Amino acid sequence: MAQYQLVEKSDIQHHNEYYELRTTQTESPRSLFFTTNEENLEEVAAEIVSNELSGVAHYTVIPHRKDS
Repeated sequence: MAQYQLVEKSDIQHHNEYYELRTTQTESPRSLFFTTNEENLEEVAAEIVSNELSGVAHYTVIPHRKDS
């Protein structure tokens, strides 16, 4: 089981590194933001989609890092 924590967009400023899972190939794209210590982001993303966005077939993971 992948370890991750969903975060609100307003809370991402408190994290040095976070990821955005954005749905694609849809008229209404949706983004979820999360943090994780896992190295396999695709596995984490697939679990998030399964748990939070059932029925979504297409998505991308976008890494974000806070500039030092």
